[in-house]
Amino acid sequence: MSSRESIVRVYLIYILILVFALFVIGKIASIQFFNGGELVEQAEKQTYKLKKVKAPRGNIFADNDQKTSLALSVPRYEIRMDLITIKESVFDEKIHELADSLSVMFSHKSKESWLDDLKLQRDKRNRYYLINKSIRNDELNRLEKFPILNLGQYSGGLIVLKENKRVKPYNKLAARTIGYVREAQGKYVGIEGAFNDELKGRDGEMLMQRIRGNDWKPIKSEFSKEPIPGCDVYSTIDVNIQDVAEAALMKQLKNQKALRGCVVLMEVETGFIKAIANLTQDSDKMEYNESLNHAVGLASEPGSTFKLASLMVALDDEKIKITDSVLMNGTYRFYKKYSLNDGNKVYGKNTIQAAFEKSSNIISKIIDDNYKENPQQFIDGLKRIGLDKKLGLPIIGEGVPYIKDVDDPLFSGISLPWMSIGYEVKITPLQTLAFYNAVANNGVMVKPQFVKEIRFGNEVKSTFEKEIINPKICKSSTLKDVQIMLKGVVERGTAKNIMARGFDIAGKTGTSKIAINSKGYGSKYQASFCGYFPADNPMYSCIVVIQGPTTNIYGSIVSGTVFKEIADKVYALGNMENRELQMEDLYYPFSKHGNKKDFVFASSKMKIPLKKESGVGKWIHTIANEDGVAVKNKRVVNDKIPNVIGMGLNDALFLLEDHGLQVKVSGSGFVRNQSINPGQTIIKGQLITIDLS
Repeated sequence: MSSRESIVRVYLIYILILVFALFVIGKIASIQFFNGGELVEQAEKQTYKLKKVKAPRGNIFADNDQKTSLALSVPRYEIRMDLITIKESVFDEKIHELADSLSVMFSHKSKESWLDDLKLQRDKRNRYYLINKSIRNDELNRLEKFPILNLGQYSGGLIVLKENKRVKPYNKLAARTIGYVREAQGKYVGIEGAFNDELKGRDGEMLMQRIRGNDWKPIKSEFSKEPIPGCDVYSTIDVNIQDVAEAALMKQLKNQKALRGCVVLMEVETGFIKAIANLTQDSDKMEYNESLNHAVGLASEPGSTFKLASLMVALDDEKIKITDSVLMNGTYRFYKKYSLNDGNKVYGKNTIQAAFEKSSNIISKIIDDNYKENPQQFIDGLKRIGLDKKLGLPIIGEGVPYIKDVDDPLFSGISLPWMSIGYEVKITPLQTLAFYNAVANNGVMVKPQFVKEIRFGNEVKSTFEKEIINPKICKSSTLKDVQIMLKGVVERGTAKNIMARGFDIAGKTGTSKIAINSKGYGSKYQASFCGYFPADNPMYSCIVVIQGPTTNIYGSIVSGTVFKEIADKVYALGNMENRELQMEDLYYPFSKHGNKKDFVFASSKMKIPLKKESGVGKWIHTIANEDGVAVKNKRVVNDKIPNVIGMGLNDALFLLEDHGLQVKVSGSGFVRNQSINPGQTIIKGQLITIDLS
C-alpha cells in the first residue's frame, strides 16, 4: 500500500470520527435544550412516585359522656429494612445484637435464623426486607430502640409503613348497625356506610422511591402530604341498654331454636335509637350472628300488631266506638268460602275494646262491615297515618312498606278483612315501632335516628335534632281510645303475663304465619310484641320480632317476655320514676378513672371543682364527693401490669395495648375486673381479659 493511500485512509477515519463526535454533541444539545425536561420527568417517574396514604377513619362513639367507642381505627405498622444503606462497619458490629433483639420480640424465629436471614438478604442487596407485617404502636416504640434500627431510615435502613385497622371493641354488639364499608365491592352498611363521607377523612400522599422491581421505599419529602383524619360520629346507642337487649333476645332465640329475631328500643320523644339487635341463626344452627339488619330491612306481614292501625282508622272515620258491642263467636266467614277464627276460643258478646285486648279476629269483620262498600277509604286512612311510606333512614337497605290499593291486581274480595289483621300488607319492625311510638308520643310520629352529632375533634360539624314525620297521626279522641286499649292488652288481655312491677306497660301482641314466596303460608310463625313504657308517661318504645320459634308461637310468650325483661332492666338502670330527684341529689358526677388531661379539660368545661394531688402523671383515680372531685395520680410502671379497674373502655384499651398486651373485652360500661392482677411482670403479647359492667 502506498503512502498516499495510507494518508487517505487516515483522513477518512478522522472524518468519520469527527462526524460521529459532531452527532453525539448534537444529540447532547438536543436532549439538553429541547427534550431534556421530558426525559428527566420520565426518569423521575420510573424512580419516584406519590403513593396514596389512607386517612384514619373517624371513631363511632356510643351515647354517653365517656366516649365509649363502638368502632375505632387502631394504627398498625409494617416493618421492613433497607439492608444496603447500613455502613459495613455498623452492620458487622451490631448485627448480632439486632438478631437477638428481633428473636425476643418475634419469637417465631431464633436468633441464629434472624442472623442468617439478615446476612443473606444483605448479600442479595435486598433493600425491602420484611421484618413483620403488622405490629402495634408499643411494639414499634420498642423496635425503634433496637441496635442498627435506632439509627433511623437513612443510616439504619428502617422502613415503617403505617396502616389503620378498623376495630369494634364490643365485637358483635350492634355489629350490623355499626356496619362496615368495602368500597371495592360497593358495600356501604350501617352507620359506617351511611356516614362514610364524614368518617373517611382526606387521604394523604407519600413520596416513594423505587428500590428494586416493584418494591418502593417511603422517603421524607416536601411533596408528601399528611392525611387528614375523618370526623367522629356520636351515635344514639347506649351500650348498657344494647347489652341488655341483645342478651335478652339471644337467650330467647336459643330457647326457641328460632330462625332470626330483632329488638329495637327507642326514646319516645326524640326517636333516638338506644338499642338495636339483629340476630340470625347460622347455617349449622349452632350460633346466632348479626349478619342482617332485620329491623331496618325486613318487610313482612306483621300480624295482629297491625290491628291497632285498623281500629285507629275506623275510630278516626267515626265508624265505631271502642264501647260498641260485638259478638265474638270464634269464627268469622267471608263469602261463605273463607273464614278466620279465634283459635277455638269463644268470648261471646263483648266490646270492641275487649276484642282488641284479646286480639280477636272479629276485628276483620268490623273493618269489612264498615268499609266493604268503599275499601279505598280504609286504605286511605292507613296512608293518612303514614304506613305506606319509608322512614327515610340514612342507613341503606330500608324495607319498602306494602299497602295495596283497590286497583292493585292482587286486591281481592278478602283483601280488606285480611289486611285489617296484618296479612296482605308488609311493614318492617322499625316502621311498626315508629307508628306505636307516635301513639306514645301524643300522636306525633318522629323519625327514628341513629346519630346525634358529627364532630371533628371538639368542633361540632352537624347536629341531628328530633325530626317530625307526621305531626298528628289521628284525632285526639282516637289517640286517647287506642292508648286505653294498648294498656288494657297488658292489664287484662293477651299480654297480661308481662305485667311489670313499679311501672305499667302498654302494647300489642302479634302472631302471624310466614308466607313462603308464592307457595302460600307454611308452618313457620312470626311472634311479635310492640309497645311502650311507662304506659302513662312513656319514655321508651320497643319492638321484639322473632321468626320461626319452635317451642311456642304466640307473641305474648315468645316476644312479650323479651320485651318485659328489657323493660325491667332498663327501668332498673334508669330508675325512671326518680330520675329527676336523683340528678338533684347527685350534685357532682361519678367519674371513671382514666386520662388526666382529658378529665381536667372536661371538668373545666363543666365547672366541676377539682382537688388535684401534686405531682406528675398521665393517669388518675377520681373520687366524687359533695365538695367536688378528688383527683389522685395513678402509678403506672412500664414492665408491670397496670390497674385499669374503674376505667372506661377507651382508656383501658389504650393503656393495656401501650404496655404490649393483647386485650379481650367482655360486657359494657367501665372495667370491673381484669384477668391478670395489677403489678405482675408483663409478658409481651400475652392476653388479658377485662370485664365491663
